[in-house]
Amino acid sequence: MENLSIAIDGGHSMFKVRATSLASPDKRFSFEIPTVVMPAIALTNEQTRQKAELETVELDGRRYFFGETALRQGRSEVYTGQNADWIESPQHDALVLGAWRKTMQAFGNPPARVHLVMGLPAKFVGPQRDTLRSRIADLLTPRLLPGQTLRVMVQSQADAPLQWLSIQSNGSPHPQRDLDNEAWGVIEIGHYTTDFALSDRGAMMEYAAVSCAGMHLVYDGMSSALAQAKLPTSLDVVEAAVRSGGIKHFGERVDVSHLLRQAKAGFEAVVMDEANRVFGQKAAVLDGIIVGGGGAELLLDGLKQRYPNAVSTDEPRMMVAEGFCRLGLLSLRQS
Repeated sequence: MENLSIAIDGGHSMFKVRATSLASPDKRFSFEIPTVVMPAIALTNEQTRQKAELETVELDGRRYFFGETALRQGRSEVYTGQNADWIESPQHDALVLGAWRKTMQAFGNPPARVHLVMGLPAKFVGPQRDTLRSRIADLLTPRLLPGQTLRVMVQSQADAPLQWLSIQSNGSPHPQRDLDNEAWGVIEIGHYTTDFALSDRGAMMEYAAVSCAGMHLVYDGMSSALAQAKLPTSLDVVEAAVRSGGIKHFGERVDVSHLLRQAKAGFEAVVMDEANRVFGQKAAVLDGIIVGGGGAELLLDGLKQRYPNAVSTDEPRMMVAEGFCRLGLLSLRQS
């Protein structure tokens, strides 16, 4: 039986999932689930119904659509769970259960041990860590097969980029990284929050473990701007506008990059102000500032202009999930 490391970056716009086996630690299974949940409804089209079954879960006797099915069938205007305590909701449970099921199906052979790593915004880790860990354990333990074991680990989302930096992809400590003798900042740009961290010679600075507004400011701004321009504002349209600067309207591509620049400006100012407050003059003497998260691509150029020592990866949206996946591998190796 395999031993799996599963990482769930439970974002407020997208659940990013990455998993790997201890037997093949350099191989990754990755997918994303839009953070949308709705009560399941009857579907008359057979092909649509069969596809929807793959994104349907049952909790406490109720069935829920999640992900793309919920996004399309619900004609969603906003993402699910835009509040601080949503980790205690059935909608969050449905997304976690959907991510778990998709991962188990992908690996086929039932794993003997699973180390599941999840994250919370920096400002919520203290009050919510134990709640999330126990809720996930209560949700998934009854679904384990005989002989399987599950360990649930909950981290600050801002810690994940440091794990990406200091742990190799196979779960071994990076031989060229010594965080005990280095200083690194972190800016993790999520949908609900932007999280900061500062590791100074192996110690996490408490004053730097803060959060400010996330990418939802850009989405809100784009939605308002599209409405004023008499363009569609459904969630999939706003998502396309933010990610590509264009939307499809009556079969033609409409360039909305000018609206995106306006929506981005306010958010960029918020993040820059908070980064300056957190790092201050110390930014110049850091070994680097790691920038990750779903909003990293949007702000990375501006952050590099302000902080020439800013670094990222070629897939910043998956940086948190990758960091957590590496941590799960490391814990499997050590246990």
